[in-house]
Amino acid sequence: MNRTAATVVLLLLGVAVVKVCLTGHYLRYVKEGLWPFLLASGVLVLVLAATNRHRHPKVAWLLPLPVLALLLVAPPPLGSYAAGNAGTALTRSDEYPPLPDGDPVKVTILDYASRAVFDEGRSLGARRVVLTGFTATGPDGAALLVRMILTCCAADGRPVKVVLDGRVPAEPDTWIEVTGTFRPGSVVDAVNGERIPYLKVEAVTPVAAPERPYE
Repeated sequence: MNRTAATVVLLLLGVAVVKVCLTGHYLRYVKEGLWPFLLASGVLVLVLAATNRHRHPKVAWLLPLPVLALLLVAPPPLGSYAAGNAGTALTRSDEYPPLPDGDPVKVTILDYASRAVFDEGRSLGARRVVLTGFTATGPDGAALLVRMILTCCAADGRPVKVVLDGRVPAEPDTWIEVTGTFRPGSVVDAVNGERIPYLKVEAVTPVAAPERPYE
């Protein structure tokens, strides 16, 4: 790869990174808190493009592939396919404080599932809760509500799953807001053997995919 070609590739890469930062699409790939570092890396690549003075190996021609993906395709966030190939990821807490006031009360899928599994639903009681996530198919064809959680970026994304006891959209990757109550019992995730709790569904409302798809 000659100097001119390398400069063009670096320029496109820098523009792609800066673009996803400014449009908010970076939230499909990394956690929100990494925005300053991602933007700084994009600017650094642009500086490298402006000061490029070296020849580069032929393998550098592979760089345009992710660049074109970011500029033209914009891959969607992780969805039902990723959820079906990874086990539900729950974290145990030392304590489960009372839910906030309000009826119903909005909680994250991770918070609900952790309370339902590790606290056996005691801190949920008969409270009505609202969860937002996308649909997927679970063990024995069960309808699932899923939200992906990130440690750093989409590469380490893991699903948190809840079995929906009630009528829900059958099409996978449909974003919905579900109002319901805790239902005792759980099913076993076939991927990692962990427990997936139930939610007794009262109402389902289709919603647009959120700007921040990951919890």
